Amino acid sequence: MASLWVDLRDIKFQLFEVLKIGETILGKGRLKDFDEDTCSMALDAAAKFAENDIAPTYPDEVHRKPVEATFDKGKVTTPEAYKKLWKLYCENGYMAMADVPEVGGQGFPAVIAAAAANMFLACNQAFVMYPGLSHGAARLMEDFFQNPLRDILLEKMYTGEWAGTMCLTEPGAGSDVGALKTTAKKNADGTYSIVGTKSFISAGDHDLAPNIIHPVLARIEGDPKGTKGISIFMVPKIRFNEKGELGEPNDVQCGNIESKCGIHGNATCTLNFGSDNKCIGWLMGEERQGMPIMFHMMNEERQGVGMMGASLAMSAYLHALDYAKQRIQGQDIIAMAMKIEDSPAVPIIKHPDVRRMLLKQKSISEGLRLLAYFCYFCMDNEFNALVDGNEEQKGYWHGMIEVLTPIVKAYCTDRGQESIELAVQCYGGYGFCREYPVEQMMRDNKINQIYEGTNGIQAMDLLGRKLGMKKGLYFMNLLALTKADIEEAKKLDAFKKEAEVVEAALNACAESAMAFAKMIKVTPYVPLIGACDFLNCMGDALVGWLHIKMALVAIPKFFAADTGELDKAFYRGKIEGARFFINRITGLVPAHLENLKKDEQSCMNIPEESFAV
Repeated sequence: MASLWVDLRDIKFQLFEVLKIGETILGKGRLKDFDEDTCSMALDAAAKFAENDIAPTYPDEVHRKPVEATFDKGKVTTPEAYKKLWKLYCENGYMAMADVPEVGGQGFPAVIAAAAANMFLACNQAFVMYPGLSHGAARLMEDFFQNPLRDILLEKMYTGEWAGTMCLTEPGAGSDVGALKTTAKKNADGTYSIVGTKSFISAGDHDLAPNIIHPVLARIEGDPKGTKGISIFMVPKIRFNEKGELGEPNDVQCGNIESKCGIHGNATCTLNFGSDNKCIGWLMGEERQGMPIMFHMMNEERQGVGMMGASLAMSAYLHALDYAKQRIQGQDIIAMAMKIEDSPAVPIIKHPDVRRMLLKQKSISEGLRLLAYFCYFCMDNEFNALVDGNEEQKGYWHGMIEVLTPIVKAYCTDRGQESIELAVQCYGGYGFCREYPVEQMMRDNKINQIYEGTNGIQAMDLLGRKLGMKKGLYFMNLLALTKADIEEAKKLDAFKKEAEVVEAALNACAESAMAFAKMIKVTPYVPLIGACDFLNCMGDALVGWLHIKMALVAIPKFFAADTGELDKAFYRGKIEGARFFINRITGLVPAHLENLKKDEQSCMNIPEESFAV
């Protein structure tokens, strides 16, 4: 029976057959000791862990009762199943799967760790956020906390003995980080007294670890307003010494947890620092370097959030597919057209509209996953180039990551939500009920469009900053990377038209980017209003290219004489999925972009009092 949570066959297809990591990154640079067999075995183990240990903790499998974190008298309690799961997750080495052995990591490729996370997130996003944030905080300590306490911090955090967060948002600031009010006052011993409140802190407090390390943004007294005056501090929940021995509480108090639409198992906290003026923090990096430092973690988290959207989309699709094969309802459309009496009812997967929804989900979710994987694949290439001392290649791959990050975060969560909603639609009324998990996936994914920088902010980052980096070189390098696959596909009679569709979409993205760059100086509202749509057009075009990459592998293998029937069915799915996505989604990009360039500013022209009278 096919899994409802993990599609391991497709994961290995994307990694080993499409990205060809055995030839491109394994056995080179920092990955010189890794081969396909080692990585494949790691993926097998991760898939078993995902299905056998993580998936059962998602819902109550009988009553679909929500699994929630609770708050009482200042104490946060996580779901009981999470405690065992945290222990297993850490013991299996998933906290530091892709980190270097020098800090206790396993040293696997970033793309393999991402594939494992893809499987884990598909089974329970709310839980995986706890170790995910802890890992991000640990990476920040590794890179920017130069202090005698650093070594014990890394030991404790990379093993999962201690946890971590990211404390950026404040009640009155939200996305306007420069408006923060948290203060830091320097003490005689070089530490700082921290006073302030942070809100919407995912995994901000819990009972999975005895200590939680908070990277906290604050303004040192006397420093300038705005983001340029912000510093960042290591603030532990419990103070500790260089041996890792815990001392007294550090005046970090949880005020409440949010009652949310989704991710109920994760504690989203309001944290009060220094309510009794006893909170101590240690400076990370240099003074007034808080934002550049925090963005190292923020970018990692944004790529991870994109993976969340891709993961839930795939899980929802697998559930909808299983349901559609089993749900008997209605006659076959051909039997109805021929007015055949007493024609038996058929599974709903026989109905054209259900098949449309399923193939749209399949093509979206597989495309999103490969887009997210490709970003981590770029990281592995950058790391290898760093080890090899190849500055040119390092810069090339770093540029890819810069441009891809806002696209991966926003596009994977936007299109992911659309795909999950189609899964709910496949179930009909049952999809709207807690009897099945797809309604929870829809609620869980909604936050992915919002946190770590809303998708609107990602769109402005792409249009206003990323496309112009290095005078557009990074963006043009990304577009140039697609050309070889498109040219190869043009040589195939079976896929020439699809290649031309993707080429036209990518060319339209490049032309529109240049047009928006000119408009921003004359009619800035036009590109800003269209920024989100432009980002998603970029995503539709790039995923069209990635479907071409998959089809180029699938077509010869489908027609090969020695390909077995199961593999033929798999590769046929790749070919038809690529055709569907390219013709029905990528093909709309040029017209959509033409519409975005119109001088249409009604949302800015309408008086505020006219929105509702």
